[in-house]
Amino acid sequence: MNIDLNNLPDEVLFYSNEQFYNFIEQCLGHDEMELIKLQSIKNIRTLINVPDVLGVLNIKCKELVELKNRICFTDEDSHQFIVKPGIKAGIDDMVEVLKDKNHRYIKRTKGSKSSSLSTKTSYSQLNASVSNTPSLNSTGSTSTATLSITTSPNVMSIKDYVNVIYDSIEKFCANTFKNVILKNDIDYFIQLTPSHTYVDGYIKCSCNSRIKMIFRTNTNSYQLSSYFKHIKRSRCRMMKKKQEQSNKLSEKIDDVSDNVAQNNDCHNIDNCSASDQEMLNDENDSFDIINNNYTTKKSYSPPRKRLSSLSSTSGTRAKKKRS
Repeated sequence: MNIDLNNLPDEVLFYSNEQFYNFIEQCLGHDEMELIKLQSIKNIRTLINVPDVLGVLNIKCKELVELKNRICFTDEDSHQFIVKPGIKAGIDDMVEVLKDKNHRYIKRTKGSKSSSLSTKTSYSQLNASVSNTPSLNSTGSTSTATLSITTSPNVMSIKDYVNVIYDSIEKFCANTFKNVILKNDIDYFIQLTPSHTYVDGYIKCSCNSRIKMIFRTNTNSYQLSSYFKHIKRSRCRMMKKKQEQSNKLSEKIDDVSDNVAQNNDCHNIDNCSASDQEMLNDENDSFDIINNNYTTKKSYSPPRKRLSSLSSTSGTRAKKKRS
């Protein structure tokens, strides 16, 4: 897919992460994208503020060896790396185009804000002057002036619109879905293109569907009902996948809860068994005490028999003496 750098939409200035890397790869190529990604340059604003994108190639490190071999020539005498002219020219040209576009965008947004402010001021002054102008009566008739003023809405910057749309989608997901949150530049991409009086808007879903956002001039905001309907009722592959992941997570949580409950039940059963065993042990101990008492009583009986035999012997001896 070829991209015309001279006719880029303003939304390009707000690309970040994967959307940004895809844009670089489409404009320049995979190797140039890898060079930028290795330096942790994650958006357009960072790219246009880097002094020298190719300066990192002067560093000796393992991460750059393969990339250097692809985008550089190696001087056999000095063993120095020389960046291929096409690589250098492509990166320099794209950075200059983005810098120029960013400069023009900032100038235009500042101009639109100042013109909007001046329009409001003029409108207020005009209303005051009209209300203070007396009516002119001439020959019984009244001459009145009817003024028709058309003003453009107070258009915000694209970044402000993106933040408002992102917050609305996040709130909708939190109130509608369970454990499903959609992230900008990952699950969907906001595409805004400013015109004279409003900003054209689309949302590109990660399922490749493109939904138009209707701009409401009376509230200076976008109507997102079409996108909400898409992710809630249609057969969106992205939402199906996220809901399946959410259901699996819920099932895992339920399984963990069931296992905890079962473990608690088993613990209670073990405690009951231990208590029963302790009761049995107590009964056995008491039985042993009874048996010991019985054995002790029985052991005293032989001395009693000896005493009776001694008494009988002494009686016999007394009879013999008498006789």
